[in-house]
Amino acid sequence: MRQAAAFWAQARKLGRPTADDKALDGDVILAAQAVAVTKTGKESVIATTNVGHLSRFAQARLWQEIVP
Repeated sequence: MRQAAAFWAQARKLGRPTADDKALDGDVILAAQAVAVTKTGKESVIATTNVGHLSRFAQARLWQEIVP
């Protein structure tokens, strides 16, 4: 959650938030989880339709590009 908070603050400081100020920002929480997995030495890719927001923090691809 600390990494998610850091991503949240970074996005707002740059003027590019990933959610409304009153909304729970699931994008940064998900990205922080992916980063935590990567730090264990495992590869992580977020399968999403929201590559624009998530790829700012972690590796993300359209799910159609990942699923054969």
